[in-house]
Amino acid sequence: MAMDVIDILLRYKFILLFYLAIVIFLLWKRKKIDVQGKIILLYRTRWGLAWMDRVSQKWREWIVLLGYIGVGAGYVGLLLISGVLLKNLYDLLTKPETVSGVSLVLPGINVPGMGVLPFWYWIVALFFIAIVHEFAHGVVARAHNIEVRNTGFVFLGPIIGAFVEPNEKKLTGEKDIVQYAVLAAGAFSNILLAILAVLLLNIVFMPIQQTMVEPAGFSFASYYSDSLPFAQAGIPVGTSITGINSLPTANFETFADQLQCLKPGQSVEVETKERKYSLLLAASPDQPGKPFLGIKEIKNEFELKEKYKSGGWKTIYYLLDWWNGFLRWLFLLSFGIGLFNLLPLPVVDGGRMMQVTLHKMKGKEVGEKRYRQISLFFLLLLLLNLFFPLLSKLF
Repeated sequence: MAMDVIDILLRYKFILLFYLAIVIFLLWKRKKIDVQGKIILLYRTRWGLAWMDRVSQKWREWIVLLGYIGVGAGYVGLLLISGVLLKNLYDLLTKPETVSGVSLVLPGINVPGMGVLPFWYWIVALFFIAIVHEFAHGVVARAHNIEVRNTGFVFLGPIIGAFVEPNEKKLTGEKDIVQYAVLAAGAFSNILLAILAVLLLNIVFMPIQQTMVEPAGFSFASYYSDSLPFAQAGIPVGTSITGINSLPTANFETFADQLQCLKPGQSVEVETKERKYSLLLAASPDQPGKPFLGIKEIKNEFELKEKYKSGGWKTIYYLLDWWNGFLRWLFLLSFGIGLFNLLPLPVVDGGRMMQVTLHKMKGKEVGEKRYRQISLFFLLLLLLNLFFPLLSKLF
């Protein structure tokens, strides 16, 4: 038991030290912490306000235009994430084998298709995402001559974020389109940041990295079932697959091309770096006439070219590899946080946008009632998406 505790402490040492630093900071600044709703902690600063003023004055016309574009993107995102939550819950209820598409993305958590989120990727990405999100709110507000009173940090359990506080009286007195522009700016900027990250990754940095490596087959991270071909043949998870039926395959795409020429029930020989395995192909559950291996979380494997295995070139390669990994996580986190902030919930931007809309359509009293009902519905929907898979396993 003691060794298990020590192992956990060592494995998550950076995460634990980070949250310990947060607790120390909150205790040190406790007199300046504003507690809201008993669980939300706010620490206000004036950091960045002068910068917002300079940027909004220099680029006012462009910022106003992007703000208005963000309104349309914000409502599209609101409908999109709402639809995703509804469909995901329907799939979880009707198809027990469905993997939830909604989860908290925190360091140490395994994200399907991405792997375990490293602490340093998480903290650096979170810093960029929070700064971009909140400063977008502030810059758009200042472009419309709305005072921004404070910036700051918000703490909600393990979730850490940033905020800006515009003059609420001035903001609510503006035209609806201006309110929408200020409210949608944060989520829209996160989506733009995600697009920038994926473009840089796929157009610039991944092509550079691919010139430094040679393809070395593919691997997989898990089985669909122990009764399917790869598991039955005893091919260990993580094994590099390098060929099929004596044909070398440099990557999964080449392997899949050969596989599609075969049919369920046929015997095949799969090659790895260590040995060959004979197995009988199963039928795909989605396309019964197609062959199925029974593996998932597949990724192509690469080996470094000799030039990049030592010296300064090795350092350059590993720095580039770290950067590409960071861009992948930055894309996922920024896009996910941007969409999450568009949910019609009371604590995020989408909720405020929905509130403005319902007040306009139904009047303040009835609109507020409808807003609270919708917020409660989506809060329950979000919680079911997050915790239903766990509850279904327990019961």
